[in-house]
Amino acid sequence: MDYKNKQELRNKLLREKFKYIINNHINGGKRVLAIETFGYERENQVANLSSINYKPTIKKIHMESMEKHHQIPMSVWQDNVMFNKEEIDRLIHKYKESLKIDALHFEDEDIIFTKDNKLFNNLKGVWYAYIYPSNPSSAQETEGIWIVETTIYDDYSVVDYWGNAGYLKIGKNQSLIIKEPYENNDLTVIRFSNRHVSFEHFRFTIVSNQNGTIDEMVNFGFYSRKKYSPQEAKEILGDMEKVQLKLDSGFEKRLREKGVVPS
Repeated sequence: MDYKNKQELRNKLLREKFKYIINNHINGGKRVLAIETFGYERENQVANLSSINYKPTIKKIHMESMEKHHQIPMSVWQDNVMFNKEEIDRLIHKYKESLKIDALHFEDEDIIFTKDNKLFNNLKGVWYAYIYPSNPSSAQETEGIWIVETTIYDDYSVVDYWGNAGYLKIGKNQSLIIKEPYENNDLTVIRFSNRHVSFEHFRFTIVSNQNGTIDEMVNFGFYSRKKYSPQEAKEILGDMEKVQLKLDSGFEKRLREKGVVPS
């Protein structure tokens, strides 16, 4: 096959490494990786990540999850590491040996985020997020509102219904859920107050991109253990115009025209 550019060659290399590692270094193979590690609903969602018929979606967050749960080092994915089985085996073995010597985890040195077992026990499990999308027609089945089942796992990983994956980071008074959408590298950041979590329903602020664009949007929504009907959820949220702020195109235009630092 002819590859048009460096990105296609890189994607081919990632696919080859991914398939080899699944078959030779993941106990339980695709099923364990899909359901237990990435939190997907179906095994074939992992197969799709490395299928040449799909847009390659092996993301950094997948690599980080494999490092955390299966001791597959980030170094094996580097572009300068060719698809050589012996070299991949050597890098994985070397990394596992280093873990035995140095068991210090990066989170132990974190000075902003902390571990709060009581709060985490209230957070883990299944939640339903309720929020207006930037384009209501994208949620026709739920009457113009997104109802997104989201699961927080024991390892602080977070996966939603669509397969968007990320992590929970607990702060002293407020916490964050940071997710990377399944289809791109953009980040979605959700912030909420710790003091409201015990009520089993709490509001959040989410910063994300509008559907299919790079234009930011700030949205207010709420999480609940309860699954509300679309109409019930909309009654709680109120008018969409009051809980949603989209990037003003005029601001973007003015910034391009005026935001130039003189040389």
